Amino acid sequence: MKNQHNIARQRMHLPERTTLALWPLAEQYAAHLQGRNFKPKSLLMVRCALHRCCAFLAGLEKITDVSALDLEGYQLSLATMSVETQLAYLVNVRRWFSWLENTQQLFINPAAGLRIPKRPTPRIKVPTEKQMLRLLAAPNLKTPSGLRDRAWLETAYATGARRNEMTRLAVADADLSAGALRLYGKGDKERIVPLGRQAVYWLEKYLREARPQLAKENQTAALWLSSRGGGPLGYEAMQQQLRGYAQRLGLPVALLAAHNLRRACATHLLGHGASPLLLQKLLGHARTATLSHYLRRSLADLKEAHRCSSPGK
Repeated sequence: MKNQHNIARQRMHLPERTTLALWPLAEQYAAHLQGRNFKPKSLLMVRCALHRCCAFLAGLEKITDVSALDLEGYQLSLATMSVETQLAYLVNVRRWFSWLENTQQLFINPAAGLRIPKRPTPRIKVPTEKQMLRLLAAPNLKTPSGLRDRAWLETAYATGARRNEMTRLAVADADLSAGALRLYGKGDKERIVPLGRQAVYWLEKYLREARPQLAKENQTAALWLSSRGGGPLGYEAMQQQLRGYAQRLGLPVALLAAHNLRRACATHLLGHGASPLLLQKLLGHARTATLSHYLRRSLADLKEAHRCSSPGK
């Protein structure tokens, strides 16, 4: 919607009076929307979109003269614009023609088959490997809570565990001798995932040196303990820790959201040649298709690396 408002502001110089034959019907539609309490900025966007369409169809005297071929031509006239701008114009035009059909001012809707371009899929921002290394090194290892944070950050990054899976972990779920971790995913589905040397090292250090201090008199079986009372460390507390580290490192808070540690694990493993099938098992996905956004990002990173290195020059 914000993009639509920007488009409207750029094209808000609509004539007070226009001789375009189809414009009165556009004004009727705008009045209809105003009666439904549309916001002024939204109405301006509608009027801008319809004015452009009416100007393109200036040679036609009646709305019933408009054909699907005319509207295809109008769509082609927008081809030099961004996909977002095309989307804003075409959606409003198609809605206008639907209203004309519903109010029986048209018997055949020429915009029924108008193809609306898909909004580009936003690229998910994932911490880079360098940023992850900075995050892993951020906790104060001289304190029990710092050791705990280093251990759970290493574990989350190594396993790609979901945020709920991390908070449900018990001490018995970590088999350090085997270098494995038991996770309970969606629908309580159990899976065993490898930890990696760094995660094993810091987990062992946390369990030996920090957890007994955090536990105090608390006998909970939870793996991650809060520094306040020794109870289980919840998701919100983990997210709060990440926000603090993000601010300390000068990184966007959203970049270090808890789920982004999972995304970083998947993206970086794919970047280093991991098999999508093995990654599917690690992340606990039911289908490999779920990995598609990670694969798209890895491909985008590969293209960027190719562009920067400019091989073949």
